[in-house]
Amino acid sequence: MLVYYMDVSQLDINQMEHFVSVERLEKTGRYVFQKDKKLSIGAELLLKYALIQLNIFNPVLGHDNYGKPFLVNHPHVHFNLSHSEEYVACAVSDSPVGVDIEQVHDIDLNIAQHYFFGSEYHHIQNSAHKQRTFFQLWVLKESYMKMIGLGFRLPLDEFCIDIQNSSLDKHARIRVQSREEKTKRLEPAENQPEFGVWSLAGEKYIMAVCSESRINKPDLIRLEDLKREIMPEECQNQRRGIHP
Repeated sequence: MLVYYMDVSQLDINQMEHFVSVERLEKTGRYVFQKDKKLSIGAELLLKYALIQLNIFNPVLGHDNYGKPFLVNHPHVHFNLSHSEEYVACAVSDSPVGVDIEQVHDIDLNIAQHYFFGSEYHHIQNSAHKQRTFFQLWVLKESYMKMIGLGFRLPLDEFCIDIQNSSLDKHARIRVQSREEKTKRLEPAENQPEFGVWSLAGEKYIMAVCSESRINKPDLIRLEDLKREIMPEECQNQRRGIHP
């Protein structure tokens, strides 16, 4: 599995927009703010970077019935993308995978009380760092929702993240409990996925990955590293003012 994240705050849209799909450009064109344009373009660029590591140079993207993107010409390669504020994240695996990254900030914890399970809210309230714990649970829940392909079509109160430890930073055991259709009670999910959750960028961001496969720690990709992989050599030479 490949798990990458990248700071796109310094991304030059005019320079890099030539290396993303027409569909991505059309989507980006609908955004008003530069920040959102950078996140949109940066997410696909990071995916291309990851696929190049797997010797996939001609990705053809499609969308399933729920809107989740997939590789039409490499159906056995699964991927997922996420972004928040200045960072994009990408996970690529040989099995379904979900990733979510969020910037940690002040938030009304009543959101958790209204939309999370009581045990999840209790875990937040017992934490010494409530805001951070809220976002840890949020990215875990969303990564699971994205891994199974439903996203927010799966209501937040239809499943629970059960943390078998006082702290996610101490190799906590994380389980999913789903609501049983007939009894409406929470039961351990039949197939328990793997989870990974990390604090990034000086603990300003939190990212989680959910998959059926073993999860690797995320690698930070620099813009310069990405450009070396994606931009043809002649483009890099022109940028440096080097002419044959």
